[in-house]
Amino acid sequence: MTEQKTSGESFTLRKEIKYIVPLEKALILKSRLDNSLPRDEHCSDGAYSVRSLYFDSIENVDFAEKFAGIEKRKKIRVRIYNNVTSTCKLELKQKNGDWQQKHSFIISANDVSELAFGNYSVLTRYFHSVDVSRKVFSTMTLGQYNPVVQIEYDRLAYRYPMYDTRITLDMNIRSSETNMDIFASNIHYIPIMRENVVLEIKYSGKLMGFISAMLTQFNLTQSSCSKYCLGRKIYYDFN
Repeated sequence: MTEQKTSGESFTLRKEIKYIVPLEKALILKSRLDNSLPRDEHCSDGAYSVRSLYFDSIENVDFAEKFAGIEKRKKIRVRIYNNVTSTCKLELKQKNGDWQQKHSFIISANDVSELAFGNYSVLTRYFHSVDVSRKVFSTMTLGQYNPVVQIEYDRLAYRYPMYDTRITLDMNIRSSETNMDIFASNIHYIPIMRENVVLEIKYSGKLMGFISAMLTQFNLTQSSCSKYCLGRKIYYDFN
C-alpha cells in the first residue's frame, strides 16, 4: 500500500526503519545516496527545514506508550516546512511495530493557533472533506490534548519509485518545550543531537536489494529513537 489521496486528505501505509548514524559516517552515506538515488524535489538545492508541533493528552499518554515500548501507539502533530506558514499539515501518525500509518490534511494557520489554545471545535470545519478529522477531533477532545514540544531539524530526502521507497537524513535536530508558537521566528531551541543524524527508511512491500546492500556496508544498528520523546527532556527529567 502506498499513498492514497481524497479531496482533502492523504494516507500512507509503509514500513519505517530508523538508525542513529554518527555524523562522519552520515556524510559518507549522503555521498553514496547522492550517487544512487534522486533527491526529493524539495531538497534539490540542499536540506529543507521541518518544524513539528506535537500534542499530547493531559496525562501524556502518547509519550508514556512510546517510552514503554508499546507496539501500537500514535502521535498527533502539526507540521510546516521551511517556515512557510501558508501550508500547515495536521497529522495523525499511528505505528504498529515497524509499520507506519499516517493520515494528514491541510489546516489553516488560524486553526492551528486555535488548537494550541485547546479549541478543538475548529476541526469540525473539516468534517465534510476529511474523514480523519473526526477521529482527531474525538481523540483530542477526550484526551484534552495540548501542545507540549516543538521539534525542528534539517532534512535531506531521497526517493525511489519501486515500493514507494523514501530515505531521509535528519540533521541538527533541536527542540523547545517552552515556546509552543509554531509560527514564531525567534524560538530558542535546545540541541538534541550534535554528533548524530537520524536515518529513516520507509517503503511498502520490500526494500530494494541494491539499497539494502548499500546500507549493509555501514554496519548500522536499527534504533527505535523518537524525536518526540528525545525532545521532551525537561518533562522526562522532571518526572
